[in-house]
Amino acid sequence: MNASAIAPSAPAPQALFGTFCGLFSAVGYTAANACLRSVSDCDPIWVSAVKAVPTLLLVGPWIAVQACRGRKILPEFRVLVLLSIGALIGQVIGNVVFQWSLGVVGLALAVPLTLGTIILGGALLGRMLLHEPLTLRMLASVLTLIAAIAVLSLGAGDAHQSVAGGIADKRGAWWLIALGVGGAMLSGLAYSILGVVIRYGVKGRASLSITLFTVSLLGVISLGGWSYWRMGWQGMADTSPDDFAMMVWAGVFNAVAFLALTKALQLANLVYVNALNATQATMAAIAGVLLFQEALSGALAIGVVLTIAGLLMMKQGRRTEPLPPGGKPSDESGTPALDLRVSTPERAT
Repeated sequence: MNASAIAPSAPAPQALFGTFCGLFSAVGYTAANACLRSVSDCDPIWVSAVKAVPTLLLVGPWIAVQACRGRKILPEFRVLVLLSIGALIGQVIGNVVFQWSLGVVGLALAVPLTLGTIILGGALLGRMLLHEPLTLRMLASVLTLIAAIAVLSLGAGDAHQSVAGGIADKRGAWWLIALGVGGAMLSGLAYSILGVVIRYGVKGRASLSITLFTVSLLGVISLGGWSYWRMGWQGMADTSPDDFAMMVWAGVFNAVAFLALTKALQLANLVYVNALNATQATMAAIAGVLLFQEALSGALAIGVVLTIAGLLMMKQGRRTEPLPPGGKPSDESGTPALDLRVSTPERAT
């Protein structure tokens, strides 16, 4: 697909910038995941708490400015409660479990497993809770993603061996490998729940900025408090400067990637942008193998290809017209950008 497929009416400079933002977003999410992988030996709760801070610092001042201008900030109480529940699920289950799984099955395997489950879970939950249509193309995508997850799981043993430094016993650690695979999928399911809640909220019920603020604020409070209960001030302060810097950079890359994805969705065709963003599955596999010496197996390669194919098939079922400037891209995008991991790839910010 070339840049001219973005939108026939889009000026060439906008098409080019939209392509750049989409690719930059995928690179940003990959960089964030690589930073998280480098601190996979640290406490996953503390890592996730620190990662939420940059987004809070980014969105907080904007919320304050809007409040000073007299604009309505808070949504209805019911919507705020739903956002809060979704945020806690995405932060406490999604981010923490994903971070833990990185230390068990590695970056190359955890990211496509999580990404596939995000889209798979989002499609099924969207159908059940939001009554979104499930077309034949989307059903084929769901089956493809299920196959991808099954194939990726076959490579979990080799992945765990490489992450453990070659000292792990496959037969004795089968339960840990199973938990690592299940953890990556569980985090994807948690992100799916958060994505469905956000899709419900941003459709005229809550602004994107207050949604991000709620998710990041609850992440800092819940995970920061949990870290204090587990480690105490001294335990948190004992984090090495290099590890702490990696945690912060993970949050910065995550926040910047989300903003880039948002801008890309304003300028470019939705299918095209999500095709660009889906390349992070391949980028994560390459980063895991090259940077962290994770195992490169046939199951990993085939699973990544199937994951990307399933993502592209899923996105073809969405609307393809470009969003107007200032629109809410997360209304239709499935919100993997919240790392979405929102995600995405996205996972909770």
